[in-house]
Amino acid sequence: MTQELPCDLEASKENMAIEMDYFSRTLDKVHYDNAVEILGQLKKDGYKGSLPPVNTWELYDQSFTFPRVRKYELVEHEMNILEHFQDNLNTNISNQNLVSRFIQHAKKVQHALSSKYHNGEFVDPSTIDPQAEKDEQ
Repeated sequence: MTQELPCDLEASKENMAIEMDYFSRTLDKVHYDNAVEILGQLKKDGYKGSLPPVNTWELYDQSFTFPRVRKYELVEHEMNILEHFQDNLNTNISNQNLVSRFIQHAKKVQHALSSKYHNGEFVDPSTIDPQAEKDEQ
């Protein structure tokens, strides 16, 4: 059963997963809040699950066009920071303090990688909209 939410999102597990994917890509808290709102509606309808985990580290790990770049010291350092804060958030995904800290540190990682590797070595996941790609197919 799906219902419309005030934010014009259909309350479905698929839309909740889409919003969490957008959050993982863009680090925009609006998408996290949308997913939480969808989860709340789903729970009212009997859903027993929780929010999908944040997967920013996995997206970034696949965003290097040259595997060698992924092994550079700066990249390893930034990816370790990202992994640390993502793991913390995923252990208690409803904790707003962890959400804020994740966003803060993930944006620093995003800036560090995007500014250092801007000649095609790194493709920022926030520049890719998987839903738009699905719509084109």
